[in-house]
Amino acid sequence: MKLMIKIKKKVSFVGWKDYANVMTEYSAAINSHCDEFESKVICEVPHPINFVKQHDYNLNDMDIEGNLIPRKEDIESAKNWLLDSDHIIFAPERSPFQEDFAPEKLLNSKGQKSKQKYLQTFNKAGTENPVNRLPGIGRINEMTGINILEDTKAGKNKNVHLYHTGTHYRNNFQLFNLIGINHFNKLIHGVDLYRLSWYDTSPTNNINSPGIFPEFMGLFMNSLGIEEKSKKENHVTLYTSYDKNLDKEKIEKLIDKKFDTDEIIIFHAPTSKEMKGTDLITSITTQVIEYLEKNSTSKTKKKFKFITPQTYDKTKHLCDKETGWIDNSEIMKLKEMSHIYIDEFNPFVGYFGGSTVEALMTGNVAFATINNFTPEAMEAANKNIEASNCPVIHLGKDQNDFGNILLSFLELPVEEMKQVAKNGLDWYYETSTHKAVAIKFEKEILL
Repeated sequence: MKLMIKIKKKVSFVGWKDYANVMTEYSAAINSHCDEFESKVICEVPHPINFVKQHDYNLNDMDIEGNLIPRKEDIESAKNWLLDSDHIIFAPERSPFQEDFAPEKLLNSKGQKSKQKYLQTFNKAGTENPVNRLPGIGRINEMTGINILEDTKAGKNKNVHLYHTGTHYRNNFQLFNLIGINHFNKLIHGVDLYRLSWYDTSPTNNINSPGIFPEFMGLFMNSLGIEEKSKKENHVTLYTSYDKNLDKEKIEKLIDKKFDTDEIIIFHAPTSKEMKGTDLITSITTQVIEYLEKNSTSKTKKKFKFITPQTYDKTKHLCDKETGWIDNSEIMKLKEMSHIYIDEFNPFVGYFGGSTVEALMTGNVAFATINNFTPEAMEAANKNIEASNCPVIHLGKDQNDFGNILLSFLELPVEEMKQVAKNGLDWYYETSTHKAVAIKFEKEILL
């Protein structure tokens, strides 16, 4: 009898520092649930927050002054892994180079808007070597001494994909889309970014874009036949996936236990106070609690407590003095203790990330602005998985909405709050576990 040893195909996630550790979680999902694949994460620098799951390779350390110190062993190991990777997923975690889009460079000799210069500039940006536009690819190529798009197995087989996340994509989506169409295979988005996806070639005049003539974008894309190049099946939308090996039955019991109380703990844990809208969240939540405490006609007799890691007595001494950040393991303890989690109030972002996912998996009712979670995005994210309606409660379009929505919820009986938390736990298991996203990778990306 001969022993048959199956060699797994290699997958690489490549980024700068992997914002929110999302790619590291995706990689762990593939390793846990995709039998034919083995995945590793390669980043230029370690993540600044201490997550339990670490990158496989960090190509540099960073000193207190921000200088990079190469890790020679990691660089060599990452190089060999990249060369033999069947799929490479690159996250452009920086804005693209776009000095040639400066307004003064897009005017004609009379100082007027020039369609010709605008179209020529976009044509060059989208068709030239992407190393000239995407600094992350250039840096990885330089450090490893290889060309990701040409020297690797994935590059030769046209299996290098882009994973778009965050503000850099929102502010430059049309340029990123054009580069993606011309040089990459699958384009992978967080759910809120689906509305900006590359297969939608209609002009988008009310959203930031490189240059000063967004009204020309539809003309430009049509003139190059972009609509024919754009295929919906090459556009993939993934939920954020965090998985802490928590047993669902155990968390259901935790929900029953912690909601057997007359004091509701409301928790907010910002990584970026500006992006999350922390000052506004603190102000409005505090006002709502004060109203409930003082208003004798209020329907509720419950007590409420609003905490952050920086204000809670048991954790404030553990926070970094400069950034306010705290180890993720401490955040998880607070989420297991709390009842309500407010992620962000930022309608521009209009969706939630890993912090909300952690809140749902630990039995919280979650609030965020989710105005960019469109029906089309839900359909794309739920492809190949079965999911119920998203349980995250939308905080509305402005401060008044926020206050009224939070007030109405806090006036509910505790039993109703508890049921919403249990619905959130169910939805997490449907959409955001490692197993759920591994299905998406196998059926839509690693083909």
